[in-house]
Amino acid sequence: MSVLSVCEWIQNLPWASGVKHSAWQFPVIESIHSLGLSAMLWPTAILDLRLLGLVMPQRPVSQVAAQFLPWTWTGFTLMILSGVVLFCSEAVKCYNSPFFLTKMVLLGVAGLNALVFHYTVFRGVNAWDWDSQTPWRAKLAGACSLLIWVGVVAMGRALAYA
Repeated sequence: MSVLSVCEWIQNLPWASGVKHSAWQFPVIESIHSLGLSAMLWPTAILDLRLLGLVMPQRPVSQVAAQFLPWTWTGFTLMILSGVVLFCSEAVKCYNSPFFLTKMVLLGVAGLNALVFHYTVFRGVNAWDWDSQTPWRAKLAGACSLLIWVGVVAMGRALAYA
């Protein structure tokens, strides 16, 4: 069984086919996906910009993270759940799209970037928490995060119009 045949099977499931051919289900789910992305992306961008020292330099990084990470996780969860439904309704299109593959790779890289940041640099946040200028590794993580998420959004829009 090939990956393509699995995608065909998924796409032909009655509920997935129903989403794709419904006049309202796909647009509603796509809107939920966009709202989840927004709910995740803005708090992430604010934290990244704080790491770069460009916003809220008077606030400790740990405080900014504590305030915005719950929004990030809520938006991320909503985005992933709705994205899986969208994928299932267009699995063959996604399989054949370089934009989809690039988006998935970038999502993996974004997760890896966050994981490395939180398990290395952020563990020592007490030493630099109140500094307006964060360590270079924190700045690098923030800059990479911003660039990666711009790529994810660009690939998602390209996929929608391909």
